Amino acid sequence: MGLVKVHAECFSCFIGQAIRSTKLYYNDRDHLLKTTTAVVRILQGIDVEQPPPLISEFVYGTIKDVLHKKDPYSFIKKKFNDIALGYVDFMEKEIEGAKDPILYAIRLALAGNIIDFGSQIESFNLQKTIDETVKNPLDVSDIKEFKEKLKKANNVVLVADNAGEIVFDMILLKTIKNIYPQKKLYVIVRGGPIINDVTIEDALYVGMNEIAEIVASSKAIPGFWPAYESGRCRQVWDSADIIISKGQGNFETLSELNDERIYFLFLIKCRVVAEYLGLKKLSKIFMKNDRRWEKQPV
Repeated sequence: MGLVKVHAECFSCFIGQAIRSTKLYYNDRDHLLKTTTAVVRILQGIDVEQPPPLISEFVYGTIKDVLHKKDPYSFIKKKFNDIALGYVDFMEKEIEGAKDPILYAIRLALAGNIIDFGSQIESFNLQKTIDETVKNPLDVSDIKEFKEKLKKANNVVLVADNAGEIVFDMILLKTIKNIYPQKKLYVIVRGGPIINDVTIEDALYVGMNEIAEIVASSKAIPGFWPAYESGRCRQVWDSADIIISKGQGNFETLSELNDERIYFLFLIKCRVVAEYLGLKKLSKIFMKNDRRWEKQPV
């Protein structure tokens, strides 16, 4: 359907990511040029009619090859998994005392989406984001309908986004499990390392397996594309009664689908998506995939 396509800003974002990834290990001219020129060569041949996350497989694969690092962000992912785990007691106490536990858990999960090293957000303050997100209204909220559908759902799937953030998602699913213990919960993670996106190893590290079944997708892309999937991942996707799509990358891919099981939960982090939805950067979104944005092609 071609809703969110590659834009000029996406090229600068890809090149910026090459520079940031390289600077994790090297800061000299030769290494920086080697990575960026390799990415530029890849970008010359991409299909600009695709969602940006589908291009990322080739861009970040190139970055990893040039740096000779299977998972360049591995130490950052562990750092933020540990930071986020430090919030578990706080989050559980806050949710326990909330008038609407599911809404509060959604707000916390939304705050966790700020942990992103692949976006146009150059720096972030996690505590400040939590404070702002739990106190102020969401910019788009379909929470009422979501809770009604959740009551009737048997299989709940969360398509995860980033390491660190996965802890906040775990608390959301734990809240759902505490209220509806009979529901089957699943988490789909990335099929391999890409930026600071969550892999099965990251999800196991934070204990997600105690709350939900963890399923890895087949691709290392910062999004999810059901057509790529088969086996267990496809079974979980097809059997879902309700799907929580976490993060902007998953929105960029899954908004292509005509699938009203999906609810998008993310902070807007780039101009293209902001203009696409007619909102501002860092707007807080919990939105059903009902195609309301189709009149605003970008």
